[in-house]
Formats: sequence, structure tokens, C-alpha cells
Amino acid sequence: MATAIIVLLAVAVAVAISIARPGGRVTSSVPVDRDRERELAELRALPGYHSDIRLP
Repeated sequence: MATAIIVLLAVAVAVAISIARPGGRVTSSVPVDRDRERELAELRALPGYHSDIRLP
């Protein structure tokens, strides 16, 4: 019973912290376009990657 209470409190604290942080993960120092380009480069580097869409 004590373990369950500790786990529930830990989850509640984690949720409270994530809600209290303004913006969360969105406020990163890397621009979104740069991150998207990195993701596209990683996909293109995969040996078996074939896209059904035309990438920019």
C-alpha cells in the first residue's frame, strides 16, 4: 500500500511539473525547420527507406 501511494505521488509531481513548465518541449533552442531537415536526412539515410511522397 505504501509503495502505491509513493508511486501515485511521484506521478502527480511529474504531471504538476509538466503542466507548470511554460511551453514544455516546444521552447527548444533549435528551430523547427532545422529539426525537420534533420529528421528528413535521417530518414533518407536509412537503407530501406522509400517514400511514397515527394520530399522537399
